[in-house]
Amino acid sequence: MPLKFGRLGVATKTYYVQKTGFPFYDACQLVGAMHLFFGSGASSLRDLRTHWELSGPVVGANPANYGERLKGKGLERVEQTTLVVLNELEASRGEVEGFFEARPPKAEVLQKAKQEGVSRYLEPAWLTGARSPDAAQYGVLASQRGLPGKRPVPEILVATLGLTQAALAYGNDEVTTVLPVLENSVQPMTPFITFRQRYQHRAGGAISAVFAALGILADLGLRYRIQDFAFAYHGGRGFYYSGLLGLHRLCVAFAGVKEFAHEALGYLERTRSLEAGVPLDLARLLADFLKNPSMDTLAAMARAKARVLVDESLPVNVRGYVRAAASELLGTLVSIQEAMKMAEARQIPPPSEALVKALGEVFRGEREGAWIGAYIGLERADKPEKFYAEVAKILSRALARAEKERKWLAKNLKEAMDSLSSEEVLSAHDQRTFPAHKTAFLLRVLASMKYQPAKLEAVEAAQGEEA
Repeated sequence: MPLKFGRLGVATKTYYVQKTGFPFYDACQLVGAMHLFFGSGASSLRDLRTHWELSGPVVGANPANYGERLKGKGLERVEQTTLVVLNELEASRGEVEGFFEARPPKAEVLQKAKQEGVSRYLEPAWLTGARSPDAAQYGVLASQRGLPGKRPVPEILVATLGLTQAALAYGNDEVTTVLPVLENSVQPMTPFITFRQRYQHRAGGAISAVFAALGILADLGLRYRIQDFAFAYHGGRGFYYSGLLGLHRLCVAFAGVKEFAHEALGYLERTRSLEAGVPLDLARLLADFLKNPSMDTLAAMARAKARVLVDESLPVNVRGYVRAAASELLGTLVSIQEAMKMAEARQIPPPSEALVKALGEVFRGEREGAWIGAYIGLERADKPEKFYAEVAKILSRALARAEKERKWLAKNLKEAMDSLSSEEVLSAHDQRTFPAHKTAFLLRVLASMKYQPAKLEAVEAAQGEEA
């Protein structure tokens, strides 16, 4: 239900934001209008398909120095004329309000208003016509070839104001601007200007854009209903395009996958300073999973995670905390279950906890990285019988050593080996569900192998001094 401000004796106004069908430009319009007209106050939003209806107490914000904010974000190439007018927005506020108070005449574009070009930073697709496939599903308002590059000045000013609030995602020499797109329903909210606005990653623009979207979700996802994220990509050599990131499934599921999402955000934050290597391969797989969750990608993430934990090519000064971040990604039973839920894995027999615990203890007891060979043998097992034969082989070898060195571990290993013939394990011998079962099993083993960055960094630093 919309907020009933009038019943409280509060003066309200209603504004209408005309849609164009270009997701990023329209997101800029909506954010800019909310910020200009309602400031830090609450408003209600209603999606009327061809336009949005905004209403609430008029508080307003001081739009001074927004041009400087654009420059501070590295968007100084926005047309200078737009910057000049934007800095004088307060003086022309009455004209802008009048424009947005007029109810749009259905789906028609207001032809009589003064026209100006749209900057490529506001909407690259207006100049190049390049839009992501997801953008074509946004609505029926924009033609496949795009609209003419002319829009009413008040609309451009408000959209530019919204651009100042966008998160910036940096990847190599590329920059992507990212804004949330609200769900098509009535919801009360205040202008969402409190989310983090700078994200950087070396694995490419697509990774950094997903990184920024995940960060915005972490800040806003439990307060507002977000359906996706609009983006405008500005690459090298004049290559620009825009559209939707395609994170609808993540947005819908966010409230139920909070732990996995926060672990994913933590991992991306830890790897943003790296330039190459296995950790960035894991980051790319993670971004792909967030956009298109599947069991195949989750299995690939398990393989990449195992290799990060033993990667000797990592610089000594970052090795400890990168490994710690990798061990925390999918590092709990809850987050593993959440990720498998996102991948829509169903009817998967649970892994035997006795075997998971025993394997984790065996791998942790080996010298650093020595366990990876046995782990690869498990990865390559393509049938249930082969997989559990490999498990038995690992446990029997460890048992022979443990009976001489660690009696307590020998007892645990004997119990685990006894469980190999239990009904719980035998129930996993189903070729249809086995791949998902194996992925869950291996993720649980890896989750038991926690790294403590402070301790590791001290050891590695000492080793570096000795060398």
